Amino acid sequence: MEDMKSPLAHKPDYLVCTCMGVMASEIRQAIMDGNRNFDSLSELLMVGTGCSSCVDEVCELLKQESQHCVPKG
Repeated sequence: MEDMKSPLAHKPDYLVCTCMGVMASEIRQAIMDGNRNFDSLSELLMVGTGCSSCVDEVCELLKQESQHCVPKG
């Protein structure tokens, strides 16, 4: 029997954070590994620390996992 994975694991991969070169799959994996808020993802993957254009997409990935997103501002 196949491991139960998040539905996010079945979506296509794409670049979310161009400044840090972070792919959606890396963010999804970090969320599944327990990084369930923006600050945690930002600290781990450095998303949102450059131009900040990825913040909305990172938040959307978190929301898809039923989490709240409150980026530093």
